[in-house]
Amino acid sequence: MRYLSRRMVLRGIDFFREAAFIRISMSKSGKRIARFLIFPVANSIWIMLLLSSSMSMADNLWETYELAMENDAEYKGALAENRAAQELGPQARASLLPNMKLNISRGKDDQDVRKGNFGRKGRYFFTRKGLELTITQPIYHRDRWIQLDKSKLGMKQADFTLALARQKLIVRVAERYFDLLRAMDGVVFARSEEEAADKQLRQARRRFEVGLIAITDVQEAKAGFDIAVARRIDAKIELDDASEALREITGKYSLAVDPLGEEMPLVSPEPNDVDQWAKTAFAKNLELAVKSQAEKVAMTEIKRIDAKHLPKLDLVGAHNRASTGGGQYGHTDTRVSSITLQLNVPIYEGGLVLSQSREAMHRHSQAVAELEKVKRSVERKIHDAFWGVVSGVSRVTALRQVLQSTETALDATRKGFEVGMRTSSDVLNRQRDMSEAKKEHASARYDYLLDTLRLKQAAGTLSEEDVMTIDAWIE
Repeated sequence: MRYLSRRMVLRGIDFFREAAFIRISMSKSGKRIARFLIFPVANSIWIMLLLSSSMSMADNLWETYELAMENDAEYKGALAENRAAQELGPQARASLLPNMKLNISRGKDDQDVRKGNFGRKGRYFFTRKGLELTITQPIYHRDRWIQLDKSKLGMKQADFTLALARQKLIVRVAERYFDLLRAMDGVVFARSEEEAADKQLRQARRRFEVGLIAITDVQEAKAGFDIAVARRIDAKIELDDASEALREITGKYSLAVDPLGEEMPLVSPEPNDVDQWAKTAFAKNLELAVKSQAEKVAMTEIKRIDAKHLPKLDLVGAHNRASTGGGQYGHTDTRVSSITLQLNVPIYEGGLVLSQSREAMHRHSQAVAELEKVKRSVERKIHDAFWGVVSGVSRVTALRQVLQSTETALDATRKGFEVGMRTSSDVLNRQRDMSEAKKEHASARYDYLLDTLRLKQAAGTLSEEDVMTIDAWIE
């Protein structure tokens, strides 16, 4: 069951025409070839594609996931955020390494000496030059060492965040892939219902013409046909929406997607114990890991702020050179080199550090609250997904039996209608029942797979191997 995007076909044919015309537009003979050969061929291909109900160019789940890895804006943003966070380490280390500054100056002085005990009196114009080289090596800055520890925690948190974004992408791709399949099924079932309703309407009209049934049966058949047409239109709208949703994360319109095979296994969660899954989630859930790292980062920030109260020690080496081209004392050239041990003891900064410390403590309290919120959320998601998988196995099996029962009921109703024991309304109702049964059975299979992925995501064990496993069940 595959879906061909009319928009993609039109774009492809237009591109083919334009490319062909550009290649041969330099000659008149080329234009004639385009007019009498290439354009008709392109139009023929366009008609063939529109009439085709299946295509060989179909994307399976793995190929769709690879496209999303390359084009999904949300994942690309998470990747960029992770790369930015990896710079926290070099920035923190830089504050512990030597700092070198070079200042060079040159200026013109106008000196007017009117009175003095040394040198000459008078007015002098001369050039002044200066050079200052300063090297500072931090020896003891407790807050900077804590900042280095904080940067390591931040980078680890960024790695967890990226891994979480990859898991979310897997689930998002699967949801939209199966939503597209669900919508495709809806179109197929709606068309089947419409064809059956049309057949029933034509049959009712023939029977009415020979006097076997009343006009009310024809009107009921006509109403059933109109309802089927409306359902097909709604199904087509849902299909377009699902195709757009998949394009949003893959960056392209899907010419076709492969359907789920009939031999898909129905397996209960392993282990079949929700408490074991919850324990695994508390140890491996990535959303929980991100919030746990955020709490550690917030605690480290409190320590960093408190360390601002401590003294700071630096070793400073300096070399100064100053020269003048004249002045009261004539030409001068002075050079001074020094090594200084600087101790900086903070005493009072207007209450700034105390305020920052209180802010950091409130931020930590917020991080603790968010961590607890995520713990409860993860536990709920584990239970929802676990029982979704368990009930999904039973639901798919039950709906398969329902489908068989509705088919049997439809056959019996049709035979009853042929002998005059059932009305057109009865046949149409059975047809709708069978269509709904097919739709619900297919939807239950998709929900079962999605709940399986959500369970593994909540447990923190979801990986690309799970995508490959499901992809193997796709035809």
